[in-house]
Amino acid sequence: MDDAVLLDRLRGVIAGVVGAARVPSGVGAHTALAEGGLWMDSVELLQVVLASEAEFGVVFEAAEDLTAQGLETLGTLADLIRRRGAGPPPGSASVASP
Repeated sequence: MDDAVLLDRLRGVIAGVVGAARVPSGVGAHTALAEGGLWMDSVELLQVVLASEAEFGVVFEAAEDLTAQGLETLGTLADLIRRRGAGPPPGSASVASP
């Protein structure tokens, strides 16, 4: 999945949790999810994790993935999603290779 597409979908997931007004257009890979960035608290971060699992068809490993480093920025969360093998958007038709 293209980095820009992944980040765009992830911004949508976050906006669905915290509201679009808290996710300005300038939010990018280096934007902190908590202090100094989007200011999400632990409950909001958990909601983003659960929504990301549903959106991207991944399952995070708590001990490996859900760490301060993994949830530091939009980019580090995107890296976790990539590593866990993000699937196509829900409802999109997938084309099987012959």
